[in-house]
Amino acid sequence: MTLQQSVPARAVVGVTSNRLLVDGVHRDWLRRKYVQALQRHAGVACVILPTVDAEDAREEVAPAIMGRLDGLVLTGDESNIDPAVLIAPASLTGPDRQDVEAAILDRPRDRLSAVAIESAIALGMPILGICRGLQELNVYFGGTLRPSLAEWSHESGAMHAEKPDRPRDRQYDAAHSVRISSDGALFPIAGTVEAQVNSLHNQGIEALASALRREAWAPDGLVEAASVVGAPTLQIGVQWHPEWHVSTDPLSKQLFKAFGEACVRYCRTKK
Repeated sequence: MTLQQSVPARAVVGVTSNRLLVDGVHRDWLRRKYVQALQRHAGVACVILPTVDAEDAREEVAPAIMGRLDGLVLTGDESNIDPAVLIAPASLTGPDRQDVEAAILDRPRDRLSAVAIESAIALGMPILGICRGLQELNVYFGGTLRPSLAEWSHESGAMHAEKPDRPRDRQYDAAHSVRISSDGALFPIAGTVEAQVNSLHNQGIEALASALRREAWAPDGLVEAASVVGAPTLQIGVQWHPEWHVSTDPLSKQLFKAFGEACVRYCRTKK
């Protein structure tokens, strides 16, 4: 028996990276928490998807990569979304454009997410959006974002903001409750209509896209989870960070498990 025969094949998912500009050098990067959670709790293998420059956005690279994958993970990041770029990834090609500004702007990531979501939806593959990833799904389908939750509501800003006075891993402790729709895609995964989640984000959903269904919401009414209406598989985004304490948080563990199972089922349909 060969090694290839003895080791069961794993579903393979694409994980979005972010652009980092240091000393004039462009780098793609990704927090290990996502990869660890996906490998250990979703049971999938990971391929890190590179960010996209404007001049490359028209090339048919994404379909070639996505067609080999069994799922897509849209990761979180501190940068805000540029809706114009995510909706039209080949725009803003001028040499004087400012594409990357730490913790503020990441247009190469916007372009990557745009082409990856387009391919994943066309292929009918599982999608898991996390924090920025949920917001990307909403913008891609025509929804809008609140530029600043603190400007929308002082209480909401405090509820959803980072907690800089805490150690980094403690910033990802549960921050508020969410109410989960009893007849949606998240309820069978969560097994409850209420849960505690962590929260570290400055922007949030303003108008939910008509192609998305509200799955969970915070006490202030902010959409905390949404799924793609009529999806052939699990295509969902959450505003919180399930990857951070997945080994101890039941909801996080169940979410990654459900996503992994959806990826395996999708993988089997391709054989």
